[in-house]
Amino acid sequence: MKYLCLFIATLIVLPASAEQPRVLIIGDSISLGYTPDVKKLLGDSVTVVHNKGNAQHTSTGVKKIDSWLGDKQWDVIHFNWGLWDLCYRHPDSKVQGRRDKLRGTLTTSLPDYERNLELLVARLKHTRAKLIWANTTVVPEGEAGRKLDDDLRYNEVAARVMHKHGIRTNDLNRLSRSFDREIFVRPGDVHYTATGYQKLATQVAAAIRDELSRSDRPISRILFGSCIKQQNPVPIFDTIMDSKPDLFVFTGDNIYGDTTDMAVLQQEYDALQKAGLTKLQQSCEVIATWDDHDYGVNDGGASYPMRDQSRDVFLKFWRNGNQPPHAGVYDSHFYGPADRRVQVILLDTRYFRSDLKKGEKRVGGSWVPDDDRSKTMLGAEQWGWLEDQLKQPAQFRIIVSSIQFIAEDAGQEAWANLPHERQRMIDLLKQTKANDVVFISGDRHWSELSVLPKTLDYPLFDLTCSSLNQVHTRGTPTRNRHRFLPQTFHKPNFGIISLDWSSPQPSVTMQIRDSEGNVQIEHRL
Repeated sequence: MKYLCLFIATLIVLPASAEQPRVLIIGDSISLGYTPDVKKLLGDSVTVVHNKGNAQHTSTGVKKIDSWLGDKQWDVIHFNWGLWDLCYRHPDSKVQGRRDKLRGTLTTSLPDYERNLELLVARLKHTRAKLIWANTTVVPEGEAGRKLDDDLRYNEVAARVMHKHGIRTNDLNRLSRSFDREIFVRPGDVHYTATGYQKLATQVAAAIRDELSRSDRPISRILFGSCIKQQNPVPIFDTIMDSKPDLFVFTGDNIYGDTTDMAVLQQEYDALQKAGLTKLQQSCEVIATWDDHDYGVNDGGASYPMRDQSRDVFLKFWRNGNQPPHAGVYDSHFYGPADRRVQVILLDTRYFRSDLKKGEKRVGGSWVPDDDRSKTMLGAEQWGWLEDQLKQPAQFRIIVSSIQFIAEDAGQEAWANLPHERQRMIDLLKQTKANDVVFISGDRHWSELSVLPKTLDYPLFDLTCSSLNQVHTRGTPTRNRHRFLPQTFHKPNFGIISLDWSSPQPSVTMQIRDSEGNVQIEHRL
């Protein structure tokens, strides 16, 4: 995508392909059990195919994956290996499948399981289909060849692989652990009655339907905002919904918690829900990262003693309690078909961040740049994950940083306070050749557009948007030599990134709008 210098956007949504979507389900006898019901639930408008036979364990998958994929184009692939991998078998066992967890040999060790999954994921990604990993269903007590809770250990390894590659997980393990005993065919058996398979099929069909809806149409309107006083009304939510977003991104300070009492923090989230969040969630997809006040402490970082407990509250509220296979709350999402794919990367600038350096108080605060290269903004694990994410194919990328990435230091929290980490990000964007990246940020209680014009092969922008329901009382910004436009806006506002896919060289319009929906800041790339 090349940036265009235009000033009026025409937004379109391209029609879905007239061809019937094709879905491939890969898995063992559990998936063979629920696939017929998945076909019924998705109806005649979707072609659903299961791989020939039982996919067994990951080594079988490595050998047969090419024949299962064939030469057809798949829109969605829903896949699993696990129950066979974690099974112990002994040649003298009289139990079906020669299962024997006392004398038997483990089929696939955890390291081999991880290596095989990496090979399989690499092959599946070449199909350009939307991928859904179904984690392994529960091992019930008394199973002859499988050890209790090994499903959790293998799922933990799989989650690490899938998160690395940005692949969605369909949490069938959590669902199956909620089943009553009578839903299993018999005690100690991993298989289910017709009722159990119907329950699994309902969740599988919903996941496939969701991915098909994401894949079929390009995403065109991404709205975002930050900094909500949850006890106060948030009338701007109505304006946001009137703007017809495809996606809304909360960039941090989504509540003001500032507490070590997790019960209090949960109450503040409940207040946000009552302030109108529910209607917004019903109107579009909503994703979020955090900043210091919803993290739990003003200007806080890794030294905050309740960071793990706060993370649990955050994940429960924003992600239905789904636990990623890493510390912190960073995450990545993909939207749209392969040729118009948008990636949204949610950074965590709190959980791992080293303590900042204090100096003489300025207009924006007392923080000053620190040359201590041992200090980090993201932490080693998040940096490694980010590199993997930037290598994933996408036509446009939004990196969400709760604090400003480009603005110069003026006392406030910003990446400029750890200049070596800021430069590391720029170097990583160059190294990975990540195309068409835009940063969005919040925190400041006013909005502005910053730019690094010549750092990459294209201008690197950071659109700061804040606050959703507060007025910035001072009414003037801090110094920022990287400010691209002279306008700043200091009343309640939200941001919009609009993508126009109608031409071979798509264009992007960035806006800040006020509570009435009027444009206050605008630039088209």
